[in-house]
Amino acid sequence: MRRMRGLAGLASVGAVLLVGATAPPAAMAHPCMSEVAASVGSNLELHTGGNWAGYMPAFEALGHECSEDLSAIEYRSLADTSAAADPVPGVPAGPVVEGAGFDINNLEPLGYSERNVPFSGTGSSVYNSDLAFKDNLVFHGTYEGFRVIDVSDKTRPTQILNYTGCNVGQGDVIVYENLLIRSWDSPNHTNATCAGQLVGAGFEGIHIFDISDPTAPVMVRQLRMAATGNEPGAPTGCGSHTATAVPDPARGFLYIYNGASSGTCNGIDVVRISLEDPTDATFLRRVSHGRSASCHDNNVLMNVGGTGVGYAMCAGGNGLAMYKFDLGLDADAEGGVERPTLLWSKSISATTGHSGSFTYDGEYLIFGHEPGGGSAARCQATSSIQDRTLWFIKPLTGDIAGTMLHPRPQTNRENCTWHNFNVVPTKAGYYATVGSYQSGISVFDFSNPAAAKEIAYADPAPLSETSLILGGDWSTYWHNGYIYESDIRRGLITWKLDLPDGPAKEHLARTNTFALSNPQTQATTYEYDNTAPTISIASPAEGQTVGQNGALVADFDCGDNVEVESCVGSAADGGAVDTGTIGYNTFVVTATDTAGNQTTEEVTFVVNSTDATAPVGGDVPATLALTLGAPAGFGAFTPGVASEYTAGTTATVTSSAGDAALTVSDPSAADAGKLVNGAFALASPVTATATSAGGTAGADGAVGGSDAPTSLLSYGGPVANDAVTITFKQAIAADEPLRTGSYSKTLTFTLSTTAP
Repeated sequence: MRRMRGLAGLASVGAVLLVGATAPPAAMAHPCMSEVAASVGSNLELHTGGNWAGYMPAFEALGHECSEDLSAIEYRSLADTSAAADPVPGVPAGPVVEGAGFDINNLEPLGYSERNVPFSGTGSSVYNSDLAFKDNLVFHGTYEGFRVIDVSDKTRPTQILNYTGCNVGQGDVIVYENLLIRSWDSPNHTNATCAGQLVGAGFEGIHIFDISDPTAPVMVRQLRMAATGNEPGAPTGCGSHTATAVPDPARGFLYIYNGASSGTCNGIDVVRISLEDPTDATFLRRVSHGRSASCHDNNVLMNVGGTGVGYAMCAGGNGLAMYKFDLGLDADAEGGVERPTLLWSKSISATTGHSGSFTYDGEYLIFGHEPGGGSAARCQATSSIQDRTLWFIKPLTGDIAGTMLHPRPQTNRENCTWHNFNVVPTKAGYYATVGSYQSGISVFDFSNPAAAKEIAYADPAPLSETSLILGGDWSTYWHNGYIYESDIRRGLITWKLDLPDGPAKEHLARTNTFALSNPQTQATTYEYDNTAPTISIASPAEGQTVGQNGALVADFDCGDNVEVESCVGSAADGGAVDTGTIGYNTFVVTATDTAGNQTTEEVTFVVNSTDATAPVGGDVPATLALTLGAPAGFGAFTPGVASEYTAGTTATVTSSAGDAALTVSDPSAADAGKLVNGAFALASPVTATATSAGGTAGADGAVGGSDAPTSLLSYGGPVANDAVTITFKQAIAADEPLRTGSYSKTLTFTLSTTAP
């Protein structure tokens, strides 16, 4: 028995637990030994100063952490590239090891359009890439052209065209009206053709197709942005790695905010295409951002606040830049669509700025980068925090409102970074879908940007049991209620969410729809409705008493700042309430608005058999009981390796008090909260947390001394046999010396109350 300092005179009970681990001498293998570089097509050239050139870059081109360990790089080659049996209905295993599939949470696979890319030999580097949407058609970029897929039936995506012959670069595609624009991002070294036409030696730039008949596209124009032979005014040696649409139908133009192939082409390249005559396509100018980097991707939010104002984000180099333009101004005026105004430019990461997406109210921008160029395993638990981070930024100021760490560590056999994503056009709450290569699909909720969380995922297995093979999810986008995944080696997979009941399920069941979607172009803005509906219940009244089977009429009302979608009670408004069950009864009303916000209110009423009463009772003795489970052990500590070890135990709490608190402390006079091994102590204290069904968890905190106990759980009332799970964590730094033997410490747990 003991008392907590600072709560003198309050009842409490205590228990002690031994926490420890053994630290044997050990060594770790070099982390580069199983990293693998992607194969490079023989007809591609890496631009000077750039780190993308139409292929997934090899490690040495990126300054990769393993670039000096090239002897350790193993190239994977498999003869059998046929698809294995589907491990999940509708989701192909693709060219993977036998039995491999997807680890799926809250997603349901629907359908699959195959475009299988082998691991080696002919076609092994002709990957699947990005996506664009028009009506029920998906335009699927590939390294040899693009596919057109009819997804009217999401369970049976049907390829209606596989357009080939444009065999250079990742083939980023955008669609608008009857036009398709395809990027060509690496100099052509051969007599390559596109649409049967010679593109010219060294060609790079954009191709414009008429897709009035999507089964028979017609290439109507190519705009050369190569090292030589360009039209007057076109940029020299910049090409097109990505293209972003900026429609201006009032003036009859489609503008392209182009992301160059070369890192030396600073800023956004602006191209204008006539909608009436798309052969009239002209490079206008480059809009610089003042940093020595091109724009890997440009993302646009239009119609901000219901006006002609638009935002444009350039991700590239080691950060991003923000622009603003106004379609209400003359196109070539300063601040017009052809001359967007630079708001700010900043460095934010140590690697290539890659992608972005805005919330539809313009409040936040998601910024992602691509350490390792997409070909490296940068989502491991041992990867740096920055490599695994996604940022939420205020567009007008550049202030960082929050970050998200990649939620599922991958193996060293899986290429992974945050890659291509888009914000879901919900009417309430902020949600996004993302494709992260071999980490697959992630759907996350960032309604609170400071505490974003993943709510669904589909994570494919490694493509090899022994080595890294380039593959996985190039892009994942939400479009009109479904999720579309472009898998680098498999093709197109369609999915739908299958969330448990809760706010996310309600919000994502009600989204805005758009016939046309280029995920990098968000064509409109709107205000989110994050105000929940209100409920007033006049009858039954709280605590009301009624005789069994007596008459009781429901009377309630629901209201909302926009519109109530449903207002449902245990009985219909004006209807009879069930009074057939003697005792305490609950009447519940749930209101849902058109944005998916939901409110539930309930009242308790009493049904009596007669008006007679008789006292019935019993006494409860004062009880405050705490029982601990088995001692917790961390296992073996590994010297020289930074890691966080976890151990656990259990406890049982019973209390008849009005409140109760469970705390832990270290009574030792020296090295409070730290595991000791004789005269040696670990550098960091043990942290402890507890969870249970009946208690409210405290913060994750280091175990303190007797005069500074750590709060684990609090109870707002009596509790009986509450099963508690206690988790300990011990951080060990890579440079922390460890002494052979056992580290341990006896900790004191205290259950106390202020209301005996």
